[in-house]
Amino acid sequence: MKTTGYLDTHPGTRPRIFAHRGLTFQGDKSATDENTLEAFELALAAGADYLESDIQVTKDKVPVLFHDGDLTRLVGKKTKVSDLNLAQIKQIELPHLGKIPTLEEALIAFSEAKFNLDLKTPQAETVGIQTILRLKAENRVLVSSFSEASRKRALASTTTPLATSAGSSKVLLSYLLARAGMEKALARQLVAIDALQIPVKFLGIDLTHPEFLEQVLPLGVEVHYWTINEPKTMLELFALGAHGIVTDRADLAVKTFS
Repeated sequence: MKTTGYLDTHPGTRPRIFAHRGLTFQGDKSATDENTLEAFELALAAGADYLESDIQVTKDKVPVLFHDGDLTRLVGKKTKVSDLNLAQIKQIELPHLGKIPTLEEALIAFSEAKFNLDLKTPQAETVGIQTILRLKAENRVLVSSFSEASRKRALASTTTPLATSAGSSKVLLSYLLARAGMEKALARQLVAIDALQIPVKFLGIDLTHPEFLEQVLPLGVEVHYWTINEPKTMLELFALGAHGIVTDRADLAVKTFS
């Protein structure tokens, strides 16, 4: 761990289990809406170690936990989250009648839980980080973004250390350096990076390749794979050295490693 206490207690006998947008299943039946307080509660009850979610920002600059930039997929409306104020957001009913929570509501409701939060917009880099710091949650939040530039801007907005995972461009460069055997350049590239949160494959590249993992794992950077829902794949990735599994089925992941 390089910057905060976020990853200071690795379970050791199993990977860290990140509940992707919470847990929406009870048994094999969809029971609640993603990224809601109910989904987070189900995930923690199932034994998840971390709650993974996404930060969008409303018109009146309130960070909310919602994956998409608009309401099309879940509500059937093309309206952007950023075009609605918080009062309007709170009137929205999701398919299972859930409500979109604010970041503050989630951090307060689950005051002991650790979160993995993906910055979805440039505004999230400021108001999202400000909310995390105001609630003194910096030691239980890992900040992520597909955009390496976004990750850097978020870190630059504060002098408080925050755990972060690398953006996609840094992941790609790290892979190329690892495969080329450029150990010193790879180590420099991953300074102050706490985790690589990656898919199994990216742009046709196999991110489970032994030569990649053999170079990265000794550097103290954790490797978390997403989004893994099959128990067999979870076991295979852990055997390769994965520290974390991001999954829609935190319940199955916990059972797999019990």
